[in-house]
Amino acid sequence: MGTLNEEMADVRADVGDVRSQLRAEIPECFEFDVAVGNITYNANSNSVSVTVEPSSRAREQLSDRLGGVNVKTDGQLEFEFRLTESDSNAE
Repeated sequence: MGTLNEEMADVRADVGDVRSQLRAEIPECFEFDVAVGNITYNANSNSVSVTVEPSSRAREQLSDRLGGVNVKTDGQLEFEFRLTESDSNAE
């Protein structure tokens, strides 16, 4: 069994990996440019929350895609991903 400092370092590394993966994958879910904002880990619910905002080009991209209609892009979206434990000993 490792020390508490070692275990906390492992958790920070894992959360860092999740953040990197979300920053890379979340924009792929949209057909317009978005900026990934805050990514926070909630230890109580073992979840990660991500805020996403349309980029400065999003209105133009959406307008073009929808045939020139006027598009407003105020606000942001928030996603919460619940983390699950995987059995690293499974074959």
